[in-house]
Amino acid sequence: MDIRLLPIDKINPAPYNPRVDLQPGDVEYEKLKRSIEDFGYVEPLVWNQRTGNLVGGHQRYKILVNEQGRREVEVSVVDLDEQKEKALNIAMNKISGDWDEEKLSQVLADLQDSDLDVTLTGFDEEEITELIEQFTYKNDEETEFTNKELNLEDYSDEKFDCICPRCGFLFNPKEPIAEECEDEENA
Repeated sequence: MDIRLLPIDKINPAPYNPRVDLQPGDVEYEKLKRSIEDFGYVEPLVWNQRTGNLVGGHQRYKILVNEQGRREVEVSVVDLDEQKEKALNIAMNKISGDWDEEKLSQVLADLQDSDLDVTLTGFDEEEITELIEQFTYKNDEETEFTNKELNLEDYSDEKFDCICPRCGFLFNPKEPIAEECEDEENA
């Protein structure tokens, strides 16, 4: 990997970049800005030396230059023709892994139990609560139960009739089938 420190006047934001151009005040912009402030600039921009275009990291670039006043930034350098550059731009924004939501909820719960502001992860409080609750077992004291009597009619043999998906023959699986399936006779 070729990492270089480049002056910002050598970096052209790609005019074709299909991502939404976030602005200060937008929720996602502010999350990214806060992440850079708290964790530092940890993921270099991707710059194509052949075209001078920024391939990946347009929002980070905007924050580094406009919010932090950087005159130089670290970039990962690629050497691609314009078509491959565009393909890489889209791939970097599209290709991402899926979450193992159970593991994610455990990590978020661990972070929530610490002194760290868990919203630094980019998830807001509502998302965090929803994920954690999805994988949290509630004991009897935390859960409301309504005691009600069972209606045995709901569990009678008639409620367990089955229908043959081929011919529509109605049968009860607890009783022997006296007739053959009509579809079987015609086969």
